[in-house]
Amino acid sequence: MSKLSRRSVLRGSVGLAAIGTLARPFIAKAAGKTASIWWTQGFVPEEDASFRAMVAEYEKTSGNKIDVSIIPFAPIRQKIVSALTSGDVPDVMANYNAGLTVVPQNAWNDKLVDLTDVVDTQKSHYHPTALLASQYYNNITKTRSLYYAPLATIVAPLHIWSSLVEKAGYKMSDAPKTWDAFWDFFKPMQKRLRDKGMRGVYALGSSRPPPGRPTAMPCFIIS
Repeated sequence: MSKLSRRSVLRGSVGLAAIGTLARPFIAKAAGKTASIWWTQGFVPEEDASFRAMVAEYEKTSGNKIDVSIIPFAPIRQKIVSALTSGDVPDVMANYNAGLTVVPQNAWNDKLVDLTDVVDTQKSHYHPTALLASQYYNNITKTRSLYYAPLATIVAPLHIWSSLVEKAGYKMSDAPKTWDAFWDFFKPMQKRLRDKGMRGVYALGSSRPPPGRPTAMPCFIIS
């Protein structure tokens, strides 16, 4: 898939995603070419429609052609793993939580392209945390660098069952304001509630990244 260089299309893609969020797209000066993109299917139809509209605007502005495959959440992960294994990869792949799954190991093994110069075209529009979250260590080059282009950020909220806090004999107004102390505040509540006959109750539970940790939705490419 060498009709359009990965680095060139990523420069355009970062700008493409920036339409309406960061800035106008940065378009590489080149003759019209074609690139392939695997993109994660949205949770509502409007997400996919919006992405296709951005692609159309990019194509119109740049003269390049984008071959888009929109793939459901779970299958795209399987497809990415298969592509990395076989070496038959698209020019650009985007996947939610790739920063926690696909990117770390492949950046470590030097299988991803360093996107520092690509992200730099929009750097002034990023929050510093998004840039930090996009950096990974390459064990071959012995350097840490940007291995995906952050297109959005999310924050996992804290869900606190305040009525159970009160039933355990505590008040939310007494919760500390510092991170470690805040979590320690809830730990004794499990025993208090179980002593009152409540089974199957846990003081803390998390099935996602640590609450409050900004996570950059990644867009990354293969070397």
